[in-house]
Amino acid sequence: MRKGKLQQSVLVRSVFKMLGQKREDAAGPAVGRGVSAFAGEKETQVFSCAPVLVKDPEDAVLAVCRVCNSVAAAGASAKGVLVSLMLPEAMEEKDLKELMRAVDGACVRYGTAVIGGHTEVTDGVLYPVLTVTAAGGTTRAGLFDPSCVTADLDLVVTKEIALGAVSYLAKTRRDELLTRFSPGFIHGAADFSEDYSVCREAEIAIEHGAAAMQDLSEGGIFGALWEMADGAGIGLDVALKRIPIQQETVEICEFFGVNPYQMLSTGALLIAAADGEGLVQKMALEGIPSAVIGRTTSGKERILRNGEEVRYLDKPQMDEMYRVGR
Repeated sequence: MRKGKLQQSVLVRSVFKMLGQKREDAAGPAVGRGVSAFAGEKETQVFSCAPVLVKDPEDAVLAVCRVCNSVAAAGASAKGVLVSLMLPEAMEEKDLKELMRAVDGACVRYGTAVIGGHTEVTDGVLYPVLTVTAAGGTTRAGLFDPSCVTADLDLVVTKEIALGAVSYLAKTRRDELLTRFSPGFIHGAADFSEDYSVCREAEIAIEHGAAAMQDLSEGGIFGALWEMADGAGIGLDVALKRIPIQQETVEICEFFGVNPYQMLSTGALLIAAADGEGLVQKMALEGIPSAVIGRTTSGKERILRNGEEVRYLDKPQMDEMYRVGR
């Protein structure tokens, strides 16, 4: 199997179809659904889980941000975080402390905290394996359901794509980048991590009546577009030149020879809404950059336009971060 998120065909065939037991009060696993949810009497409980191989403390930060952003995209906020750690025998305690400081610092950004978990040492791993689960609650319904995305909705992207990937590379591959770029340029790219949270833009989108949202994490904008469309059984018509991207991102991705449209994009949010331009204006009032990049369609074609050139969106590919040794 290839690295990264399990291929969708294998996921459906060998995971989803093996799960015969269902709960009537739960929104279970489905393509395009980034969270799980239980319907309660007063509110819906929302959960998101992400595992990560920790080669740098920044991996732990991204894992926490990913699950908290997923919960926010479902219309909730993370009340608490569960942390499970499988540690190699060779790991030193000082490195464990640094990892947990990174986890706690990421929790502070979201106004949440680690509320439990499990930690053990094993000879079965070479690097720490961290699994983070965020839990939250919401009185809103439907935002985590892919079927809420219908035809003739605007598609809006907040901030810029590949911020998570570029910030990670600027922090962990600084010496390589210094062979081409100035320290100031690299420092600016590393600071993209200050924009990892999508909580405020999610709140604005909900107030504006968004039909659905999806945080851009592994697989980048192309992966998120495919999952949103496939989960809803609809088509897309997207203009590549409208997708917001920083110049630093373009240059760093060129340096490593990777595609920013298929890279980890923690900090950006994909929103399906009836009035995309109105939503962009509301985001601007809060100092959050965003752009309408296209629309959903009633067909099944997922069109990408680059000026006069037209091509079609492929099924999600391996995240480009794996090509640079994440």
